[in-house]
Amino acid sequence: MIRKMLLLIVFSPIGLWAQAENDFTADRPGATTGTDVLPKGRIQWETGVGVEHSCIESPSTTTWTINTSLLRFGISDYAELRLQADGLYTSSDEDRYGGMANLIIGSKLHLFDGWKAIPEMSLLANVMIPGGRNSNYLPENIGGQLGLLFQNNLSSRLSLGYEADVIWGDEEKPTAFWGVCLGLQVSDKLNLMLEEYNYSNVNTECWMEIGVALMLSKKVQIDLATDLSLQYLKRYLNFSIGLAWQIN
Repeated sequence: MIRKMLLLIVFSPIGLWAQAENDFTADRPGATTGTDVLPKGRIQWETGVGVEHSCIESPSTTTWTINTSLLRFGISDYAELRLQADGLYTSSDEDRYGGMANLIIGSKLHLFDGWKAIPEMSLLANVMIPGGRNSNYLPENIGGQLGLLFQNNLSSRLSLGYEADVIWGDEEKPTAFWGVCLGLQVSDKLNLMLEEYNYSNVNTECWMEIGVALMLSKKVQIDLATDLSLQYLKRYLNFSIGLAWQIN
């Protein structure tokens, strides 16, 4: 029943067409997702590469993000369609393997513009496509994600975003995700972000991300980011560089 509801949320906005604004919005960098929806008729490609070295478990591994791609399609004033696919390659002293990860189709629905202290609100709904038993990164079974996204504009340059999700797939019980992101607009072109986010299933994992985004033009943004494990600070390193391009 939950999966049927999720599929309905993901695909129902396709018939909603209306007039949209021309503002640029990007959902990278960061683990949390912003509340803004891509304007109607716009197509945006958000991509990046990165490297992750982890000694949290044995053996230590190095994983290269060969390409992470998110395609966003603005389909109304209040909704966008989202397609995501990542390519990864992992190496350790014992093994080497690669493949697709995070194969996702979803949508973001804008629910509320915000009023005074009441935050702006959006809904994120994703369907996670399985890869079977032979996949190195994809789940064996179809999974899903439902999240509520919030944002308060603390000033003309300072914003606070926060998110709470439920994610389910191969695990016996759903995973809870929550995070908070503080954004600072240094200038019209430069933005800084500091984010703390968490995953909780059997155990709770706590992370921090520091990122910077620079607008090269009205439709192109580049970004740099690093993730830190708050529990295993000396055992984990992650660095990424990315691009967000509003194609039309």
